[in-house]
Amino acid sequence: MYDYTHLIQLCRQREQEEFETGFEPGREILSRVNKKLERNFWPKFQELGWQFSKKLKPVTTIAEFDAYQHEFVQTIRNEIHSRNGTVISYGEAQKPVNVFLKEYVEKSNLLDIDSVKRLRPFLHVTLDSVIILYFQSFFREDYLKYIAPFNNYCGQIETEKIVSFHKKDISESSLAQLMFFNHEVYNAWQSWFRLICPERPVLLDAVWAISRRTLLY
Repeated sequence: MYDYTHLIQLCRQREQEEFETGFEPGREILSRVNKKLERNFWPKFQELGWQFSKKLKPVTTIAEFDAYQHEFVQTIRNEIHSRNGTVISYGEAQKPVNVFLKEYVEKSNLLDIDSVKRLRPFLHVTLDSVIILYFQSFFREDYLKYIAPFNNYCGQIETEKIVSFHKKDISESSLAQLMFFNHEVYNAWQSWFRLICPERPVLLDAVWAISRRTLLY
């Protein structure tokens, strides 16, 4: 396994920059998701978020959290559709769920400090095509070890030799295809992230901004 010390340092620096500037990548991600989903997405999602927030406090283990999070994602897929009325992918549905849960646990002040400390290591990284490309590119051996076997089984597209590329060199459709993974592939990514930063996996959300600087220039 790679030494991720430098990446963790970069993520902490990026989080500090975001705090100082007021930039919130979660809102940026949600604004992009919103354009793809039905027009009354926000009212529906807010209602579902409120319902699921009431189920979160009793969660005490990673297994319980993962089951809770999966139920939340599947409910989003059942209740909210794409702009053209089709079922949204697991990859798209997990984005608003994970952004919401991070905000609710870490920033809302609606949970007591003990609950926050207990839940923080359980939170999932908001998986985005840009983050996928970054880890495929710069941590290739671990990607092949932890993720590729699930991709090969489930049919997720593989991107070869993306160490550095210009945004114009990869199409929006190719980026979108990266998000068509199932629950097993998604879990493999979250398990890897927990190995990298077990005390707070969502620190790796900062990779989204770091990777856009590094890769999509």
